[in-house]
Amino acid sequence: MLPPFVLSDSESITLQELAEHHPYPDFRRRALGLLALNKGHAFSRVADILGVTLPTPYNWVKAWRSQGLMGLLNGHQGGAPTKLTAEWLDTAERIARESPCTLAEIDRRLREIHPDVPAVHRDTLARQLKKRGLSFTRTRLSLKKNATPNASRQRTPI
Repeated sequence: MLPPFVLSDSESITLQELAEHHPYPDFRRRALGLLALNKGHAFSRVADILGVTLPTPYNWVKAWRSQGLMGLLNGHQGGAPTKLTAEWLDTAERIARESPCTLAEIDRRLREIHPDVPAVHRDTLARQLKKRGLSFTRTRLSLKKNATPNASRQRTPI
């Protein structure tokens, strides 16, 4: 059983400001939850009203008690682990920097070097390489709309 959750006046004011003005709704929800717990509402009621699972308000209180406001603002650190290891990304980056090539070519050459690379979408590969300073654009072939030479389109100075 957790001891009662009690906030000081300055902490309450900080959380009220956070609940009213923070740009992200999940941080506003956390502040509202802690304010409700401070008023004596039950954890289950707070979870029901805010539309979160029952352990979530307990996690908010734990984070608040251990790290204060920063614990509340850290957010969710979960998610699926990355499929591409740093070694594979290093190889893909080296391939991309050696010569200009498409993502499909980078993917093919990466699989030749590392046959155990899992299948990933090319957008994922592009996103990971963009984090390393590389970007890719799709080339398009287009016809000229105007067949007149450039010289005839130039303006004459006044």
